[in-house]
Amino acid sequence: MLRELSMELSNHSISYFQSSRLQGVLMEQIDSGYAEILHLQGLKPYSLAVRREKGRTFWYVRTLTDEAYEKIICVLRNPDFHSFKLKNISETFEILHKSVKEKSEKELMNDFYAGIGEMKYINILFETPTAFKSGGRYVIYPELKNVYFSLMNKYSAICEDANMLDQDLLEQLSENSEIVRYKLHSLSFPIEGIKIPAFMGEIGICISGPHTLASYANMLCEFGEYAGIGIKTAMGMGSIKIERRERDDRQRT
Repeated sequence: MLRELSMELSNHSISYFQSSRLQGVLMEQIDSGYAEILHLQGLKPYSLAVRREKGRTFWYVRTLTDEAYEKIICVLRNPDFHSFKLKNISETFEILHKSVKEKSEKELMNDFYAGIGEMKYINILFETPTAFKSGGRYVIYPELKNVYFSLMNKYSAICEDANMLDQDLLEQLSENSEIVRYKLHSLSFPIEGIKIPAFMGEIGICISGPHTLASYANMLCEFGEYAGIGIKTAMGMGSIKIERRERDDRQRT
């Protein structure tokens, strides 16, 4: 089950530039044993993000497994957790409101089989700084093979029934997808005294080939709204939103 906890904050001084510190807040709240398990894991079963939306500030925590939901979101939902402070910041952040939404794996599969693949144009909005790592180097452009690989890898890590990281399918997705429009800019994401080169913005993807391929791409992107894309998603990077279109939007300005 995929779940998202949304927490509206009273203090607007925080942004995604400080979101890596929220991982520390999260770790302070959850069980220390589970925190140690998370520390040792490669791919984390959760992601987080900070967003400003219409003059309001939200902290999102998204979990990918039932265990992560119970160990993280259920703890943060507790009424006793109503405020926090960030390291080296004197201000207090009050939590005004909390809400949870969820999507089951069955619902993802229903979307897949219900013809959502007819939507062959996907717009991906990279809401927070995003980056990939390949060959030991940071990649600050959304190459589609990296996008699909990241999503398939994260899905495979939490899927108990099957390995979703199929190399042939990855090649098919990459070869039958094209970025038809983009609006991106580069920036740096600070983590523990270092700056990770990254990008933000949006891309429009056109998917050719059979409808099942487009359905699979849509499903991966929908999963990505909870898992995030790329590196350091547990520290606030790689948060995305998607928009599907029935037509090619390459002519949009």
